[in-house]
Amino acid sequence: MEQKLNITFKNSYLVKPSAPTFQGHMPLSLFDQTGFLIHIPTVHFYKPPPPQFTQDGSLINKLKSSLAMALVHFYPLAGRIVLMEGGRMELNCISAGAQLLEAVCQETLDQIGDFSPSPMFHNLVPSLNYNDMENLPLLAIQVTKFKDENIALGIAISHIIADGQSAFHFIMEWARLASGNTIFTKPFLDRRVLRGDTRVPRSGGERIDVNSHAANPHLPLPIVIGKTSAKIQQEKKTSIDLLKLSTKEIEFLKSLASDGTVPAMKRPYSTFEVISAHLWRCACRARLLIHEQPTVLSFPINFRKLIQPPLPVGYFGNAMLYIRSVDSSGNLLTGTLANTAAKIRKAILAVTSEFLYSEVEFLQMQTDLSKFQERHDHMEYLGNPNLTISSWLTFPFNDLDFGWGKSLAMVEVSHNGDGDFVLCGDRHSEVVVSVCFQEEYIKSFKYYFYEIFGDMNKED
Repeated sequence: MEQKLNITFKNSYLVKPSAPTFQGHMPLSLFDQTGFLIHIPTVHFYKPPPPQFTQDGSLINKLKSSLAMALVHFYPLAGRIVLMEGGRMELNCISAGAQLLEAVCQETLDQIGDFSPSPMFHNLVPSLNYNDMENLPLLAIQVTKFKDENIALGIAISHIIADGQSAFHFIMEWARLASGNTIFTKPFLDRRVLRGDTRVPRSGGERIDVNSHAANPHLPLPIVIGKTSAKIQQEKKTSIDLLKLSTKEIEFLKSLASDGTVPAMKRPYSTFEVISAHLWRCACRARLLIHEQPTVLSFPINFRKLIQPPLPVGYFGNAMLYIRSVDSSGNLLTGTLANTAAKIRKAILAVTSEFLYSEVEFLQMQTDLSKFQERHDHMEYLGNPNLTISSWLTFPFNDLDFGWGKSLAMVEVSHNGDGDFVLCGDRHSEVVVSVCFQEEYIKSFKYYFYEIFGDMNKED
């Protein structure tokens, strides 16, 4: 079918907290003010609700009332951003509200297909105007009913306010309230705990130079050797696909990574480490990169428990840092999966509390944070010869129940271009790898992705 859904909007609401909340400016951490300044949209699909949810607008009313209750606890999402000099920002908690749209779709859910990421899903989340940042809702939701009564719940949360874990925390608690339950974990909203001037002083040790560190988040990205810019690569057409790994295949990758050719680790390689190592090597092969070609793998680290003292349970905000590991294509391909997994592990272990404090101090010293920001109109090209891998493996999105049953599927809408990978789990214990790759190389990439498993039977 065409890459656009026939959507008609019925109503638009501005949902505000159902009880008084803090009013005033709230400081944002430096991790809130850097990185992605866009909304992260997800779409959650549900079977038709039972009759009691569809009569007299009861479904939208239930979502509105439960959202209003959730915003009492998560009131930063009802605020607005204040822009300041040097790319800095604050949060203005004025209970301006979250946007909630009600829509109908003329297509059936079956016409969408297998939930593979597609441009058509952009029609299932609200469109946002980033030219008016200070009036932009930080939370925007769209409830779409399909012709066959199935439901899509599109949720877009500003990355300035929440990283992946905090976004899921909010969605999970909202679902609990909609189901008639109470908040399970209250959010910790005081972002001053991540401000370098208010945290407990670092316990000894010299300041780390983050720009020469093994996990340097500001490592310049290489371009294809022989080219003067990444523009040609950036303009190439991309294709999106879903690749699945069974539990058996994941265990096979782990066994390859633990082949004894690298120093013993304190713990076995994780699912993320072995899949990321496999993806990095497959990308180099599929892109036909020459032996000397530098290539960077970027991925986010959740540091809630890494920084000392650890952040409070329920910390709501950004507590992740994209780190980068670099190697040559030749080293990755002539070495083993174990070697690549060890390189990824080394970068992860390099993210210590000392390193995180040094990163805070580094950002504090900057007169202009805008060069560390990814905006809707200026996104760093992260593709060929590089790649980015995000893991949502710890987020049980398929278990989200707003009162009429668990979701059929979740789709992450905003792939960031070539070389963007997202790892998600499903209820069959498989790992689903969402791939965005240059069209000319994706067929080869898929071949190399599965070739390693030899005669192992694929589970459909």
